[in-house]
Amino acid sequence: MAIAAKRTKTIIARRQDLIQGTIKSIASLGFNNSTVQTICEAAGLSRGLIGHYFKGKDDLLLEAFRHQTAQADEDTRQAIRAVGDDPLQRLLAATSVTFTRPANSRENALVWLAFCGVAPWNASMNELHSRLYRRYRSWIQRMMEQAAAERGIEIDAKRAALTYAQMVDGFYIGWIMDKGAYSLQEANQIVCDWVLGLFGEQPSKKRKDAAIKAATDSILGGNAKSSGAAGEGRAPGNDQPVAAGAASRKKTRQKPIQT
Repeated sequence: MAIAAKRTKTIIARRQDLIQGTIKSIASLGFNNSTVQTICEAAGLSRGLIGHYFKGKDDLLLEAFRHQTAQADEDTRQAIRAVGDDPLQRLLAATSVTFTRPANSRENALVWLAFCGVAPWNASMNELHSRLYRRYRSWIQRMMEQAAAERGIEIDAKRAALTYAQMVDGFYIGWIMDKGAYSLQEANQIVCDWVLGLFGEQPSKKRKDAAIKAATDSILGGNAKSSGAAGEGRAPGNDQPVAAGAASRKKTRQKPIQT
């Protein structure tokens, strides 16, 4: 029993080392220039070990994406719980997580971009991205429907959720490609103000500050505890978002939402 438990811990640790090595290699060299050798070097492991845990580079990218999406999901889940039950405040908190995470780790942002660049030509990656993105938009739409109902207004929540998701991704990609164009803080303010305006509310420093604090606290707390296997992400409930692209997407993992 003790030997089996120790072996299991070793397997988990080695897989995590290789996932982190993948993230570091891709962030530094790009996906095309990353090789089994560069990944193992970044992980501090022998090249011969990789075959015991993963099928190859594509498999590692998939698991790295799952891993970072799980972390993003958990960060978002903690943030939206911290701000309470108001769906509008939850949307703001999720948005703030989306734009706070890449500032804390540009590596994760670059891996997400690499994943999106490869996914259209890889059936497994494409299926994973599509599934997670649908969950993500569904959560956003549900929060918007609830926020509108509480205020007695009518909106096209499906269209608004699509607009929101593409706005977030656009700012995310724009920042990765040109960090001098705008800051992530500016992007967060713009999206949060748009969300508030959608529900007839004026820009509120108090609301946005509360969302940013919840996002920052969840991310810093998550980094302190960060270990864990990559996972697929649970089906979202009222407090269970799902990270998408700029989310934020992947089998042990949890998912965030963005708002």
